[in-house]
Amino acid sequence: MATLNARHPFGACLLGATLVACHARVSEDEFRATRVPVARLDSVLRAADSVRLPLADARLLLEVAPDIGLASMPPHDTMTIAEILSWARAEHARKQRAAAETTAAAAARRREIQQQLDSLVAVMVVDKSFLPKNPDLERYQDFISLTFAYKNQGTKSIQAFQGDVSFLDATGDTIYSAHLKVDGPIAPGKTRREPGRIIRYDPFRPGHQRLRSTPLDKLKVVWQPSDAVFADGSRLTLAGSEP
Repeated sequence: MATLNARHPFGACLLGATLVACHARVSEDEFRATRVPVARLDSVLRAADSVRLPLADARLLLEVAPDIGLASMPPHDTMTIAEILSWARAEHARKQRAAAETTAAAAARRREIQQQLDSLVAVMVVDKSFLPKNPDLERYQDFISLTFAYKNQGTKSIQAFQGDVSFLDATGDTIYSAHLKVDGPIAPGKTRREPGRIIRYDPFRPGHQRLRSTPLDKLKVVWQPSDAVFADGSRLTLAGSEP
């Protein structure tokens, strides 16, 4: 009898839990079958906040409610919650496909612009020298001087361009990198050489030390353009083309 008495309350608890679960399940089914004005879905959800839905369904309803009448238009004015969920799943999948297509199109456009920029200007370093400080010349610090030449390989006159230039050693390791901005017209097929650009030499920076000590014929110049402005006012740029 003692054992039987001990199990009886436990069995009652199980029965009670089953009844509660059944009641919750009926509430959910009733909620899904409820036909509501779709335009008022937001207020319907607030009024039914005690109904327990699977997390994915609840998130889907909360996601689609603000979009109704703005970014998305449901097929009917009144629908059951189950129909709205089905439509919302299809709408969510459509938006994901559209976002993926937009990203792919932006990436393809960026690659196209990059290819055009890469073939537009050839950047060369034609001279490199070290300028030690010389107070008599009013040069109070050490400098590295780099003389660049630019060839317009395109078919349009270039007014300005910019990008990043890197100097690599014989093994392909980067010694030094800097941003390069050039302003001045270069006609198609023409090469323009400019006065040396100077870098304030820091003897404690390994990149500066290696750039100074490496012979010019042992340096590889890598040019990564990002922007070009043509004489006719048109522009080719990577800015704003990120996926």
